Amino acid sequence: MKLKENENVLVLGGFLGITALISALVLALVFTVTREPIERMQKKSLQESFKLLSLPDFDNLPHQEAKSYISPEKFKVIIMPVRKNGVLKAFAVRSISPDGYAGEVEVTCGFDLQKKILAVLVTRQQETPGLGSNVCERKFRKTLFNLFKAAPEGLPPNPILDQFHGLTVPENGSWQVKRDGGTFDFVTGATITSRAVTAAVEQAGKTLHIHRGEFMENVKK
Repeated sequence: MKLKENENVLVLGGFLGITALISALVLALVFTVTREPIERMQKKSLQESFKLLSLPDFDNLPHQEAKSYISPEKFKVIIMPVRKNGVLKAFAVRSISPDGYAGEVEVTCGFDLQKKILAVLVTRQQETPGLGSNVCERKFRKTLFNLFKAAPEGLPPNPILDQFHGLTVPENGSWQVKRDGGTFDFVTGATITSRAVTAAVEQAGKTLHIHRGEFMENVKK
């Protein structure tokens, strides 16, 4: 009787081992097959976002010159220089806040050479539809006054994201939403998302201020 129990344990263990091996092989195959398409989609999405950042004309691939940093507040910030004929024209800066309501909120900002904000996009988020998503999404919204109008070309409006345009992030101090005593508007019911976006833009600007000089060496005049 004991021998049969031992045999059953060995058979079961062997079966589980084979199942685990097959699962690992399938996962590895799926990863290999999907990795390149995912990378292509991510690069395409990144290039598309550049077109919406109100950047000056450029001919380089900013993401190929990117440098990554971790801010003192633990935000991951990626600075991408925008160049035309080798001359630095502007910056695209990606900042990832870990403090969204449903996880990370990734913001991409356009900055001119004086560190003034040209445009702000939320390029990745998982916030609640109809609440946090209202902070993040840029959409042309139909109303009675524009019901029969086609969506305009260019950057769709978003009052929360648009309030940063033309501003320069101060070297010191902290940007806050009005609920926390600051000056920036927020969406009622989505305060956490509003805070995350505001903080991400702030960290993008502060990190650019610290590291801007690294991209200005050997610039053609």
